[in-house]
Amino acid sequence: MDYSYEGARRISYGATEDSYGAVFIPVCEKCGRFVKADAEIKVNESEGLADEPNATCKKCGRVKMLFEGFL
Repeated sequence: MDYSYEGARRISYGATEDSYGAVFIPVCEKCGRFVKADAEIKVNESEGLADEPNATCKKCGRVKMLFEGFL
């Protein structure tokens, strides 16, 4: 198992009393820098997460954060 981001902060969307929702590590997939996460993400019931950028990296521009899972 890869523990590269152990202890790093996480971004959660759609958290409820029983779950954390969709959890991301706010890191650029291209350069590894921390990114500014969007206020909300798009989720499609039939397809899951939208395959589109959900954060902004100062170096790379619009990017997707590292998705950790639905917890």
